[in-house]
Amino acid sequence: MAALPLKPDHRTLTDATADALREAIVQKRFLAGSQLPPEMELIETLGVSRATLREALRALEEQGFIIRKRGLGTYVREQSIVKDLSLNFGITEMIAQAGYQPGLRDLAIRTDHATGAVAAALMLDDGAETLRIERVRTANNRPVVWSMDILSSALIGGQSITEAYLEQKSLYAFLEERLQIRVARGVAQLFPTSANTELSAKLGIPKGSSLMRLTQTDFDTSDKPVLHSIEYHLPDAFVFLVNRKGPRW
Repeated sequence: MAALPLKPDHRTLTDATADALREAIVQKRFLAGSQLPPEMELIETLGVSRATLREALRALEEQGFIIRKRGLGTYVREQSIVKDLSLNFGITEMIAQAGYQPGLRDLAIRTDHATGAVAAALMLDDGAETLRIERVRTANNRPVVWSMDILSSALIGGQSITEAYLEQKSLYAFLEERLQIRVARGVAQLFPTSANTELSAKLGIPKGSSLMRLTQTDFDTSDKPVLHSIEYHLPDAFVFLVNRKGPRW
């Protein structure tokens, strides 16, 4: 059996068990498409009960890491990119964590003018100058996301964003390192859509293919909007994860 991380620590035992197995998958101790060891072997290795293991496996299946085949066993799925909507986390980091080589193509950085929903999201006057960054994100050279990020030109001031910078770091890093602006929270909306002619060409998919569109506005520590983003994700490449609390009675 592949070596596993240390046994679960003082977190919720089910969460820690899921984390240990997830880490083993991410670190390729269990390869994509391979079968996990038998249940009793995992119970003995992890030092947990059957109920805890089964609940941890259920969580991993919901997150897209494994697939359980009736009568055959539990298998590691071909790795999806996990986009945890509970966290503000750059796409590049998500792709890397899934074990793929992140990249970008078709980068365009240009000035624009805010109107409609963009102006409202960034609390700008209609027609205010903005900087718009468009790019295709790749995982092992496969296009998986087309994104457009919009910032106020007044917010950026004399700073410039270059392709070389974006190949190495995220816009969150730019805001913090260059402008001393820390993003404190983001408000996101996610809904299904289909590829138009432009998105079909950018992502290399047939027109009309299913996509997941995510729009998000990020706010700084004074609750001022600083970044508005629109992203189109290939749904077969991502698992969207939300940590929910409750219920409240």
